[in-house]
Amino acid sequence: MIRANKKPYLTTGEIGKILHITRVTVYRWIKLGQLKAVRVHQGKYRVSKNDFAKFVKQHGLHNQVTPGHITPSTVKILIVDDDPELIGTIKTYLEIANHHYYIAGATNAFEAGQLTVSFSPDVVILNLSMPGVDGFSICRKIKSASPSPGTKIIAVIPFSSVANVKKGRKKGADMVLTKPLDYRKLLSIIKKLTT
Repeated sequence: MIRANKKPYLTTGEIGKILHITRVTVYRWIKLGQLKAVRVHQGKYRVSKNDFAKFVKQHGLHNQVTPGHITPSTVKILIVDDDPELIGTIKTYLEIANHHYYIAGATNAFEAGQLTVSFSPDVVILNLSMPGVDGFSICRKIKSASPSPGTKIIAVIPFSSVANVKKGRKKGADMVLTKPLDYRKLLSIIKKLTT
């Protein structure tokens, strides 16, 4: 018997075991666009349990999947920051705090744009002060490009100033936080924005 994981996503290997198929088949479904997935570091894919549930329903595979493998309460979070280590730290903290958080990271504006469309995040944590990038315009683009109109943006600025907070809100940020990040406050804001 395959034990259901408590994370809000599945790996290609886990899906293969659940459906008794090879992970190559799962990979092929992803490549053909039949199964929605997000590419994470090192070329690996993750499939949200919500997307897996839709796939199972669409293909009549209910009898092969136990309910514990699918949970509907996933919150997708995109972290946009030029520091991959900071992305990793925030990701680890949030995943430990709530195993229903499904998190992706982007280190530049191009990745952020791609993931806004393919990942369709519920929440974006956006560093507005990345070098060589106008964070305020990224904020505006995410709000307008996201397939999910309810996407919430938490803008992160290096220091609090009335002008920056106002500008962040004007460009579409739902909340503005200052660095260094208070992770407990960040978690509290995410809960508030997603309930």
